[in-house]
Amino acid sequence: MTGRAALRRLLVPAVLSTLTVVLLSGCSAGSGGTSSPKASPEAIERNERNEDAAALKNEESAETAKERELLSVLEAKKREEAAEAAAKKTEQRAAAKARKREKAAEQSAKHKEEAAEQAAKKREQEAAAKSKKPAAKTKKAPAAKAPAESVGAPPAVTEQGSSN
Repeated sequence: MTGRAALRRLLVPAVLSTLTVVLLSGCSAGSGGTSSPKASPEAIERNERNEDAAALKNEESAETAKERELLSVLEAKKREEAAEAAAKKTEQRAAAKARKREKAAEQSAKHKEEAAEQAAKKREQEAAAKSKKPAAKTKKAPAAKAPAESVGAPPAVTEQGSSN
């Protein structure tokens, strides 16, 4: 067993020293500097300022987005109102144009009616004038031929033949 005891004496310190080196190297690599409890007060203050600035920036971004949305809604309302006003104005113009056309049509119809009445009167007058001329000729002729007609009786009307 003396061989075993000698082996133990040599191996135990070698294993312990290797283990110690491995443990120490693992601790120093995991510490990272900033997350260690031994961080400086300046680093902590800087981190807090950075966090506050990031939070403020996020709040400002959210507020800006909200304001943009509100502005967009207001602009949409304004465009809608302008479109409604333009439509109303267009309707008013169309109504005025329709009234003007209707009035012109009424005047035209009235003018045509008056012209037709005048033409009818003129035709009647011409017809009356034509009928009076031959009647006047026929009156003179029968009066000279036959005095047999009585004074109280209406004159005899003779029909003319159409000679058109």
